[in-house]
Amino acid sequence: MTIRTTVAIDEGLRKRLKKLSAWLDITQSEVIKRALTLFERDILREKQISVNANLNIKETQKSDIEKILKEATKIIWNLDPNRKILQQKLFVGTDTLDEILLNNWKTGLEE
Repeated sequence: MTIRTTVAIDEGLRKRLKKLSAWLDITQSEVIKRALTLFERDILREKQISVNANLNIKETQKSDIEKILKEATKIIWNLDPNRKILQQKLFVGTDTLDEILLNNWKTGLEE
């Protein structure tokens, strides 16, 4: 069930929302939904870490987890090379999200 609501945002945020929506080819509400999902996950992760702060993860467990995550990343990057490029740019941090979007924006006028 969809419910309409009004939210006041500044012009810069509106432009970012529209760019992400167009770039990802999804609705603006889907951009907001995904952002909230990620934010909620991060908050819950922080809460979980604070609750379990006294638990010790053995170094071998950390190593195993890192190996699994690296292997999963390799698989995802092999399936989607564009994702790899964007994630590597974000990791390096030399470009802002706006610059990455603008540099990868397809207008249809390219040769």
